[in-house]
Amino acid sequence: MPSEIAMYFKTEPITGALITDKANVAIAYRRSMTPRVILTLLALPVEILAIILDEYHLMDLPLTLLMTVCRTMNEVIKTTPRLWRRILISLDSMPPSLKAGSTMACATEKFLQTCIQRARNSPLEATFVVGRIDESSPTPEFRRERFRMLMSRSSQISFLCLIINPDTPLQVIKESFHGLFDDPTAFPALESLMIASAFPVPGLLEVFHPLLDQLERTTVKLRSVYFENVTREFILAAREYRFWRKLRRVTIKGEYSPIHITTFEGCDDLEFLSISSELLVHPSCALNPPLRGGPLGISDSNEMEVEAASGCESQYLPVHPERKVPLTKVQWLRVGAIAMSGLQELQIPNVKFLVIQSALPDSARQTPVPAHSIRLPNLQVFHVAASHSEIIAISAPELHTLCLQVSVLKRADADRVVSSIFHGDEGMWTPKTLSINAPIHDKHYETLYRRLPDLETLTVTLGDKPSETFYKTLKKRGILPHLLRLTLDFYALPTPTPANGASTSTPQMRTVRYGPLTEGELALSGSYKFWRGGGGTVSTLLGSKPTPPLLSEQVRPAMRDVARVRANQHLEFALLACKYGAEQLEEIYAENNICNACRKSAYLNGRVEPAGTHLNEAHPSVKTNVGEEPQSVESNHLKAAE
Repeated sequence: MPSEIAMYFKTEPITGALITDKANVAIAYRRSMTPRVILTLLALPVEILAIILDEYHLMDLPLTLLMTVCRTMNEVIKTTPRLWRRILISLDSMPPSLKAGSTMACATEKFLQTCIQRARNSPLEATFVVGRIDESSPTPEFRRERFRMLMSRSSQISFLCLIINPDTPLQVIKESFHGLFDDPTAFPALESLMIASAFPVPGLLEVFHPLLDQLERTTVKLRSVYFENVTREFILAAREYRFWRKLRRVTIKGEYSPIHITTFEGCDDLEFLSISSELLVHPSCALNPPLRGGPLGISDSNEMEVEAASGCESQYLPVHPERKVPLTKVQWLRVGAIAMSGLQELQIPNVKFLVIQSALPDSARQTPVPAHSIRLPNLQVFHVAASHSEIIAISAPELHTLCLQVSVLKRADADRVVSSIFHGDEGMWTPKTLSINAPIHDKHYETLYRRLPDLETLTVTLGDKPSETFYKTLKKRGILPHLLRLTLDFYALPTPTPANGASTSTPQMRTVRYGPLTEGELALSGSYKFWRGGGGTVSTLLGSKPTPPLLSEQVRPAMRDVARVRANQHLEFALLACKYGAEQLEEIYAENNICNACRKSAYLNGRVEPAGTHLNEAHPSVKTNVGEEPQSVESNHLKAAE
């Protein structure tokens, strides 16, 4: 059935719409509902139509616009309970982002009752929002009563999300949730819990302590938690409960003091762990073992059997004598910071995806961790930011994707770090996909490329226009023979936040596609300066100070020449692109369906659009809509023949 649905959307594409957000996606779908499309949909069995709508719902797109398409569509949406399972209650000023998705944002009591009735017995995804508080905000008591309407169906809630917006006083939070999680509230169906605050609010533990107690008493399916800005005290308190040990997915986001690995003691089923703070591993900082029965003293039948068999009478959970915490099932690990000496102590043999936002250098008093001594035999994707080369302590023979950021100021230091990481000897990482952000000298890229001949995808982040050496390296014979996708990312410095704290919208990145090079351009050799164009600008001829060219205008000719040279070497690109952050521009110079097994002809033909030409007046070979497909080589040949 899913394949049939996918085939339907392939035969009825939505074209001509520049999609910027969820609301625009929904509008695009609504506008695409031509009479022919509507008749096609209505010809489907109701069950099939409900499945299509469910896929649309899973994309987190709003259904309210589709309810206006026709009477039948309206009726199908109304009578499909699972389409009404996502309910959000916010009585304060509601940002547009909360209204754009598939969640039913209930600002009135009538609409909330309607959503609850239409959801029937479906598992509910409930979201409660408090703040921002202004003169139009209701009293906490009024807000609490509205929350209680949905909490009366707590036995159906599979996902519970509590959001606290900025500038919300603690007293308002307390009164809004007061008594909401007391008996007879129960969560037998709860699978995922999310508590997120825009900023750290001391005292949240007192507010949500009744919730943690009720989860301990009634939940049996909870396997995922997401905590953001809930304070370290909250995390350590939650760690004491028995439900914490049954979690499979834990996300802790926010500014915290370092968290010790013993926070996850007893979490034997943990598969996904993400924390934004530093992770400590040394036994000297270990936490006290958690109580067997948790803070409420509720015994677990399985633990009682183990205790009886082992003869252990301690009230604490049995722990490793050296306080090591085996995370043998963890496959996805993300930490804000950790040193290699700490990573060495972790027991994560099955991790496949590892993110270290900051690899800390080990203390000078510690013995350096030997190179390739931390064995991670299943690691496939590794993202790391470091200012040193100590990260080569990691051995990853199956590494496929590496995202490396070298956080140093001097180029000489970056040269040394990158050279040490890619040393060319046995045990060196040999990824097929590399993203590198390091301020190394352009001449060192050749050494890097020659040591990684199997690279297929390469992204290089640069702060400024590279030198001629950078481009010459890419054009040398024998360099990166398997490279298919190359992207240069010229990052832009972040825009400072206004003093009044007002949010600023980020301009959308526009995409420009260039068509293939002509046969005459492919036959050219030597300098690429013929692409720069001749003649002076009007301002130059009149004696005015010339306007400095945009970075894209400076880089584009060199990149197209790289494409030309490699095409003549039968090393065509599947993708060749540049991203110019300051210009909010992405230019794609090659986009072809080729692989290393069979490099089909993918020459970049066409002409460079003259600077200053409006996008809508561009050459036919230049594509400016994100959703448009580039012209195929075959279609260009047919046009030439005609």
